[in-house]
Amino acid sequence: MSDTRARTGVEVQLGARARSILKTLSNAAPGGLTAHPAARRLLGAPSLAAREPARGSEPQDDEAALNPRERAKAARAAKRSARSQPEDGNAEFDRLASASPASNTVVPLPRRAAPKRGAPAPEPDQPVVPTARPVGVRRKRNVVKISAWLCIALPTALAALYYGVIASPQYVAEARFAVRGPAEVAGGSGDAIAAMTGLGTSMAGMASDSFIVAQYIESGQIVANMQRALDLRSIYTHENADFVAKYRPYDFDDTVEHLTRYWNSVSWVYYEPVTGIITFTVRAFTPEDALKVARETVRESENLVNKLSARARDDALMLAKQEQSRAELRLKFAQKAIQDYRDRQGAPDAQSLVEGQSKIVADLEGQLAKQEAELSASSAFLNKDAPTVRFMQKNVEALKSRIAAERAKIGSVQPRTGSKETLISASMAEFENLAMERDFAQKAYQQASQAVDAARITAERQSRYLATFVEPHLPEDSLYPARLQMILLVLVCSTIAWAIGALIFYGIRDHSA
Repeated sequence: MSDTRARTGVEVQLGARARSILKTLSNAAPGGLTAHPAARRLLGAPSLAAREPARGSEPQDDEAALNPRERAKAARAAKRSARSQPEDGNAEFDRLASASPASNTVVPLPRRAAPKRGAPAPEPDQPVVPTARPVGVRRKRNVVKISAWLCIALPTALAALYYGVIASPQYVAEARFAVRGPAEVAGGSGDAIAAMTGLGTSMAGMASDSFIVAQYIESGQIVANMQRALDLRSIYTHENADFVAKYRPYDFDDTVEHLTRYWNSVSWVYYEPVTGIITFTVRAFTPEDALKVARETVRESENLVNKLSARARDDALMLAKQEQSRAELRLKFAQKAIQDYRDRQGAPDAQSLVEGQSKIVADLEGQLAKQEAELSASSAFLNKDAPTVRFMQKNVEALKSRIAAERAKIGSVQPRTGSKETLISASMAEFENLAMERDFAQKAYQQASQAVDAARITAERQSRYLATFVEPHLPEDSLYPARLQMILLVLVCSTIAWAIGALIFYGIRDHSA
């Protein structure tokens, strides 16, 4: 029912709850609800008496319909509702209801006096007792506070203690360098683009060499070399170093692998792929140690680049020199074969042999012609059987036999095969083959020698070197650790971790409930 209609005193039909309360009151109190003096003061007896005859049949029907079990159930419900209702200005009506008022009927609701403007608020009859918080809620809030202190405040306090009091200052030395060489610009239509961009065919090789240097700085080889040169263990176990930042060989075996792991934690290498520039930074507990370590790192990098260049140059020259050695050996074999031919033939070459043999034949033919002329002259005035004529005839025959023999050295017919074999021609062919082999070997040797010279020049032009354009300098102030930033980072990370853990915990609890 509406509070406005209750204040105006308009009669309304009571609800189920009010009817149950009035029903229990009417059953418990003889004489009905109006028999109680407080009920008459609150509800008004004349008005109630005037209205009871008109509705006299309804209570009797309701009372007849309710059995004792239902009446007891309604009484218990009325008591529970009365205990749950807060005590207000209708306290007397509530006490009347708990004292078993009369039957269920339509009654005029009590009027509440409207508060006057400016009037002081009425003081309550009983003091207001604040509602106590449940024990479980207070316990949960305590758990949340404790977890927040453990997960947020404690790590932040430890970080502030370490970075503010314990952490030792660390000095940073920086160096920037790159592997450079002669820029061999590619030919063709890309010359203009390569000239404008400054990129050539050797840029890929220089970039790969720079990447090799960056990887070498992070390797254990440079750590071993620097340990022999500088004694890194003594540098990073300095007496000024705190127990967290220093190299701690007592925690594990003091090996090169553990020292390399610590080296990678105090040094930083960044390789830029586009330009090939390497940025190297290293930390130490004193400015002098930081500068010394940075310079030694640059020197080791230069040694590596020089070794790579020398190895590439030696590889290129080695191939060319191998070809030159093979050509030289071939030339020696050809020259030895010609020398054996000359020793066997007794002539410097086949042409000289042919010329000598031809000269002998020509001389014999001249003598033969002279003897034949003399024989013809003698036969004109002497007898054929004359001794002089016979002598001349024998000389002519001897010259002819000699000419035939000399010509046989140049060419004759073999009786077995029946093929004509030119002895001088065979010697000439053999010599020409040997001379041709000698010429080819000599040309190959000359080309191999030129290739060696070209490879040497190319290797010198393609040599790499380490260009250090930012030299390491002595640091003046410690840049590490960043104390305030690290404390704030610990605070933020611990807060986020605590919030995530709390959300997960409450989510699991609500899901299980």
